[in-house]
Amino acid sequence: VSDLGLAKLYDQENPYKFIQEKGTVVYMAPEYAMRKAIIEKVDVFSFGIVLLEIISGQTNAKYEANQETEFLLDTAIVLHSKGRLSELVDKQMPNEHVVMKQAKIILELAMRCVDQSPTLRPTMSEVLSELERISN
Repeated sequence: VSDLGLAKLYDQENPYKFIQEKGTVVYMAPEYAMRKAIIEKVDVFSFGIVLLEIISGQTNAKYEANQETEFLLDTAIVLHSKGRLSELVDKQMPNEHVVMKQAKIILELAMRCVDQSPTLRPTMSEVLSELERISN
């Protein structure tokens, strides 16, 4: 799901070893792009991008000829800083209180997943627990 699958390539004895791996840049965690330690939190970042895409109904990168590429993550960061993250919710999503509440919680979870600092990101088991809690 996360596109990179780096956790399985992670060398536990030498976490600072960079493993040459290709992936889709728009899903890459900053520390992966900067060739820092590869840990499972890289996949958490990628999963956060996927959550943003699912709830917003948008792709992470909009490419248009002769225009600068727009990134969903950049938009999410700006809206989150202004307390307007809920504006990202896909307009085609049912406008029911429960659905909208769940969508907003998932967006907040996604923002935790894409935190610039890997230590501040949740683990995948924490993400799973949160998603299970939301679905009940």
